[in-house]
Amino acid sequence: MVDIFFIILDAAMIAAGGYFLFWQNKIDVRGGYALFQVFFAGILAALLVESGTTSIAYIVFAAAFITLVIMAGNSGLTPTKVIATGIFSRVIPYTKLSAITLTPLDLPNGKQMVVAIFNLNPRRFVRMTFRIDLASLIAILRPRVPENIQIAIEHVQ
Repeated sequence: MVDIFFIILDAAMIAAGGYFLFWQNKIDVRGGYALFQVFFAGILAALLVESGTTSIAYIVFAAAFITLVIMAGNSGLTPTKVIATGIFSRVIPYTKLSAITLTPLDLPNGKQMVVAIFNLNPRRFVRMTFRIDLASLIAILRPRVPENIQIAIEHVQ
């Protein structure tokens, strides 16, 4: 009975992995990778391996889950959607956004970075970092985002 449960979970994890892989393949503007995901995957791997089970269904589940956690660290922009970090609610159409706030930062090495906050509603937002300049990011976002969505620029003092 437990093996049937893990087989169902395996199918769901593999389907989710295919869905995430499909959207990650469409990313044309890469955001920063969430390194916490690798740390979290390492802890999960240690915990899942310590179970000592020899069930192939459990082993596939553990491998698929750890792979999904590592994949969840990727973020970026596609022509039609924002791909956020995390396992749940990662693929967000631009039409679901309520506002975008961009904060340009000058790095000590002379390069620029932009912190972008994509607001979905008053209590939910997605934060991403891009290693491109502000003008380039605005030029990429403006044609993709509906006209009614405001793109605000904040400067750090």
